[in-house]
Amino acid sequence: MVCFHWFFRRRKAQPAVEVEQHGQEATAPKVESRTYLADATYLLPKDAQEDQRLNFQHYALYHTFGNHYLAPLSPDVRTILDVGSGTGIWPMDMAKQFPQAHIIGVDLTLTSLPQVLPETCVFCQADILRGLPFPTHQFDFTHQRLLVLAIPSPRWPDVIRELVRVTRPHGWIELLEVGCSVVNGGPATGRLLSWLRESCLALGIELSIVTRLADLLQQAGCQAVESQDIPVPLGSWAGRSGEMLKLDAARVFQALRPRTALPPEEFDALLSAAVIEWEQNHSSYVFHAAYGRVAQL
Repeated sequence: MVCFHWFFRRRKAQPAVEVEQHGQEATAPKVESRTYLADATYLLPKDAQEDQRLNFQHYALYHTFGNHYLAPLSPDVRTILDVGSGTGIWPMDMAKQFPQAHIIGVDLTLTSLPQVLPETCVFCQADILRGLPFPTHQFDFTHQRLLVLAIPSPRWPDVIRELVRVTRPHGWIELLEVGCSVVNGGPATGRLLSWLRESCLALGIELSIVTRLADLLQQAGCQAVESQDIPVPLGSWAGRSGEMLKLDAARVFQALRPRTALPPEEFDALLSAAVIEWEQNHSSYVFHAAYGRVAQL
């Protein structure tokens, strides 16, 4: 693992990357006109269409949860790390809430970042599965969300330990994930989720791991661990947030379609039936959150 000493400095808004890059960007093959990362355990695409969805999802989650984080952060947080930053939208919005904080985002590739960034945000190319390129005990708050489709289940303890390593004593770590649990689904939803579970298992990803986030934090030595199972409504029956999250969930499954052996028309018909069920049955997709504090040395 590459480790180096680094520092933040104030700067005018400018193009991305000021921290040493870690790793190489993989060649991205195209499947059904969607672009996917090569040599990476990640089921979702990496292209402009996915970038738009990620930004839409970010605002849908904010509209639903009312905040960009759940941990009880103090106003004087000075250093924040975001693992799996994607388009960089979460660090950039956190920069508005914590203007005094220095924020670093890491991702496998930096191609999705905007050309101009807030002066307190920098980004680094890195792979959490290979270790983060930062010294120990650097961040007051370490955040990671919606990476379950990128992390093989046996690697989760290693990932959590690495998050703990780079977080300062008494600093917070927060995880937010979604698995395969839909409340008030229906037959089509059940088939869709069964396909998703089987596809993930073929890559060593067991989606039920998201129900054990709190246990993983505790096993890594975190204290004051809290967990929440958050049913998020899917459908216009729940107002604007429900409509947004219904659209986001449908787009996620559409993005996963090239990974299935089902004929496209059969998959599309299954997804359409599931979306109807979400409206008729007042369905909710369950998000799993956990946060904990790194123990004092």
